[in-house]
Amino acid sequence: MRAFSFAFLGFCFLSGALAQAASEYDFRWLDPDKKVYVLQNRKYAKSESVMASLLGGIALNETYRNVYQIQPRLGYWFNEDIGIEAFFSGRIHQENAEYQALLQAVGTGTSPLVREITNTWGLLLNWAPWYAKINVFDSILYFDWLFFAGVGGMSSRIGERSVETRPATWKNESLLAVHLGTGQMFHITESLSLRLDYMAHLYSAATYGGLAGAPGGESWFSTSTFNIGVGLKL
Repeated sequence: MRAFSFAFLGFCFLSGALAQAASEYDFRWLDPDKKVYVLQNRKYAKSESVMASLLGGIALNETYRNVYQIQPRLGYWFNEDIGIEAFFSGRIHQENAEYQALLQAVGTGTSPLVREITNTWGLLLNWAPWYAKINVFDSILYFDWLFFAGVGGMSSRIGERSVETRPATWKNESLLAVHLGTGQMFHITESLSLRLDYMAHLYSAATYGGLAGAPGGESWFSTSTFNIGVGLKL
């Protein structure tokens, strides 16, 4: 009889423990007991910190040019969601195969106008609404998903080549620009991160019928870049 009592008490204890465990680890959003409070911990913090970054990338939609850029950034995060960041992009342009083929086709004729953006700069407002982690080859990788928008400027030049063997004649421009984009910040260590981003630049500039003619009015143009680099929390 005593053995039966001990067995019955053990069964009750085990049943209660299993029920409690099931209740605590039931991840339904409408759990009335609210036993699970944290499903995602934040291992790497950026709140109230200064971050310096160095990125490099390519332009995705430039006409007649292959464009490469280097982009230093300096930012400050007020909290885990909101920050500001200043950037400057220096660009290198190379005539692509399409432009070379066009020059050969027109011979000594006039080539089309080409606008080269030589550098861009701006101040961005960063918003990081999502912080997550993924399993990469049995290692946990933490990252922030960012969205950003800001204003700034561009230096550019526009010109044409009238004879294939002669260099182009350029007119310099200074343009106001709006910058929009999204990116991800992968945390490698507490201070070091890998950054990927896509940035679009919208700007209003004069349209030309020819280099010798007057501007034909203002139109909106766009260009975009893909960048990769590293960030260092100071």
